[in-house]
Amino acid sequence: MNELENNIEQYIENRLDQYRSWYDSKAVTAKKRYLNSRIWSAISAVLVPIITNISLPELTLCNGFIIDISKTLATILSTVVALLIALEGVLHYREQWKNYRTTEQYLTAQKNIFLNKVGDYASLSKEEAFKLLVDRIEQAITEENAVTLNVLTKIDNKGN
Repeated sequence: MNELENNIEQYIENRLDQYRSWYDSKAVTAKKRYLNSRIWSAISAVLVPIITNISLPELTLCNGFIIDISKTLATILSTVVALLIALEGVLHYREQWKNYRTTEQYLTAQKNIFLNKVGDYASLSKEEAFKLLVDRIEQAITEENAVTLNVLTKIDNKGN
């Protein structure tokens, strides 16, 4: 194996594949958080009017304090909905999931196109093709970092 082939192998193994794995892991985590947040928001939102309209017994504590279970549960569930919606507005799990997945898919596609010497890599020498691969991968990583930073610091249309 010559030096160029060794450099290519090392770059793919130590940079490209590690980033692909990292982006995949982050995409999976962000998707889970997004879906869990949406599911719990929906379940809680649906339960609030049900709990509000059913009669649950009141709970009397030993000090004589009476707790209306229906009101308490409705309040807790409403708070959960508000909290989950607020957190989604701050953490942007959906956008993170899409950004990470898009970047991971792009890195995978570039690796496959490069290794199979098709597309833009087809007519290039091995050295030129490797330079193009590195340029595209590094640019994609840089762009994803900028997009994630923008997503996490964006201001919504209401100025919040």
